[in-house]
Amino acid sequence: MAEYSQIERILRIIQILSSGTRLTTAALMRRFDDRVALRTLQRDLNRIAQAGIPVRSRKTKANENEWFLDHHFRSFIPQTLGLNEYLASHMLRENLKVFRDTNFSKEIDSLIRKIEQIVPENIFIETEDVDAEHIYENYSAGMYDYSSFNTQIESLINAIVNRKRCYIQYYNAYQERYKRFHVEPRRLVYYSGSLYVIVYVRHFKNFLLLAVQRIQKIDVLDKVFPEEPALNPQDFWKGKFGLFSGEAVSVKLKFNKEVLHHIEGRLWHPSQSISRDKEGHLIVDLEVGLTPELISWICSWNEFVQVLNPPELIDQIINKLKKQIKSYKST
Repeated sequence: MAEYSQIERILRIIQILSSGTRLTTAALMRRFDDRVALRTLQRDLNRIAQAGIPVRSRKTKANENEWFLDHHFRSFIPQTLGLNEYLASHMLRENLKVFRDTNFSKEIDSLIRKIEQIVPENIFIETEDVDAEHIYENYSAGMYDYSSFNTQIESLINAIVNRKRCYIQYYNAYQERYKRFHVEPRRLVYYSGSLYVIVYVRHFKNFLLLAVQRIQKIDVLDKVFPEEPALNPQDFWKGKFGLFSGEAVSVKLKFNKEVLHHIEGRLWHPSQSISRDKEGHLIVDLEVGLTPELISWICSWNEFVQVLNPPELIDQIINKLKKQIKSYKST
């Protein structure tokens, strides 16, 4: 019987492991009817791993190496993409344009090129007269330019993935000075044109939200931080309307029916409840902190909104409007 060629062996190994099977090298030899040497199969497995395919090994109770494929990679032979899936990849890239002109944008472009490798020829023919990149646009005014923040972005991603503690120098805008402290980065957040990072500061026993552009210097340390306390996104964002924190209170707003179509159908806050009164006006109930962002959002609706509750929110908005009027009178 003819011997297996290297490519035949490697494809067969991948096919066997793609089913979720875990095999020792000795058991894998039996799949080849003991016609392939143990050392040869070990070299094949190492070559598969070197090619970037996540083949793993672990010791069994009998102290043998047991080989398996990462469960995220078990469908090795990729399914081909449809037209809408191909276009969706370009739409996703457009939604990540906050990383434009950073090193991370090169990784996004690399991902799109790899996706294009599994796009069927008929899809390319179908879209050859269409500029897929211009199907969709994410228009955001005031987006921050992060082209000079490669070090900060890459360091934060590295720290999040590897759970590494960092020592940062951060500009505190309220105190107008730089502060140095240790943080444990947990998650990047994109909001209103800017990048933020949720960090846990063990010294304060609290999660904080930091603006990436205010991180002047960051050193990723060798020390791995513990998983606890785990970040609970629901708890972290509770009471926030935007980025600022505040003790959640019951807020009731009445929007004139003239702006009904601008309010309904949108998620303004996870706690929202929207109904209509007898005149057709919208009643919006929220459980949220009385933060500057909430007040600015309410004021942006001008005469089309009225705060019904709580009284302290009404007072804060009146004071804000008085200050605005005073600033115009002074000019």
